[in-house]
Amino acid sequence: MSAVMNRTGSRTVGFCDQYVTINSYGEELESLVDFLCCDLQVGPETEARVSYDVMVRGRNSMLSLWHGDQYHYFGECRYEFAYSLINEIIYQCIVDNGAGHAIHAAAIGSENGAVLLPGKSGFGKSTLTAWLVSKGCNYLTDELVLLSGKNKQLFPFTRPFSMKIGSSAIMSSFLHYGLEDIISGKGGFMLPHRLVNPEFSPLTPALALILFPEYRSGAPTELSRLSSAFGCAQLMECYVNARNIQGLGISQLAEFSRNTPMYKLVYSSFDGLYEQLQDTFPTLF
Repeated sequence: MSAVMNRTGSRTVGFCDQYVTINSYGEELESLVDFLCCDLQVGPETEARVSYDVMVRGRNSMLSLWHGDQYHYFGECRYEFAYSLINEIIYQCIVDNGAGHAIHAAAIGSENGAVLLPGKSGFGKSTLTAWLVSKGCNYLTDELVLLSGKNKQLFPFTRPFSMKIGSSAIMSSFLHYGLEDIISGKGGFMLPHRLVNPEFSPLTPALALILFPEYRSGAPTELSRLSSAFGCAQLMECYVNARNIQGLGISQLAEFSRNTPMYKLVYSSFDGLYEQLQDTFPTLF
C-alpha cells in the first residue's frame, strides 16, 4: 500500500504514555487526523505500539483505515471513519495499561477539582458536558479518563465532542455552528470542543465529584446522593481496564467511592439545572 502512495504526514499520539502512529496519505486526511488528535499526548514514533495508515483508495475514492494489511474501515462516511480511528487509538492506549483505572466517562474541571460524569452510551453525558462547558466549565473529555494514585488524579482522553444525531437540536439551542465546523454522518457528528470552550487549556485535576447523568424525556430534574456501595457498583459498570489492575482494582475503586461525593442526576431539560448544581456544589460550578 504505502509504497505506491506519498505519505503527507505522520503523527504519534496517545494517552497515559501509550502511543500509536498515524500515517496520513493526503492533505485532507492529515487535516482530519489533526481534528481528532490535536489534544492527545504527543510521543516519539519509536515508542508507538502500532501504526495505522489512513488514505483514500479505490475507484470511488473511499476512505480507508489500515493496520498493516488489515483494514478497520473502508467507506465514504467521514464520521464513521473518524469514529473508527478514535476507537482504535483508545483501544491501543488502554488494552494493557495498568497505570490507573480507565473509566468510560465525561469530565469537566476547575481549579477546585474534576467532576466525573460516568455513563453508558446514550445517557446524554456528551450533550450535558457540552452544555456545562458552554456555561463556563473547563472541558476535559466526553469519553474516557484514567484515575491514578491516592490523590485521585484524573487524566482525560481529550477528543472532539461526539454526539448522537438526535442531539443536534439540543446543541443548536445553546451553540451556533455550521456544517463546515463538524464531521457528520447518519450515526452522529463530531464537534470541536473549542467552539464551546475557546480558551481551552489541558488540565489533570484531582477527582472531586462523581455525577451519574441520565437524560429521561419528560422527567423532572432530580439530584440524589448515592451511597458509596451503590455508587461503586455503578462506577464498576463503566470500568474498562479492570483486568490490568491487581485484584481487578475493586478495592481502589471502593476507596475512591468512599472518599468522593457521588450523585445521580436525572434530567429532561437544562432549565434551572446550572443554578441547582451551583447551589449544591458551589466550588465546582
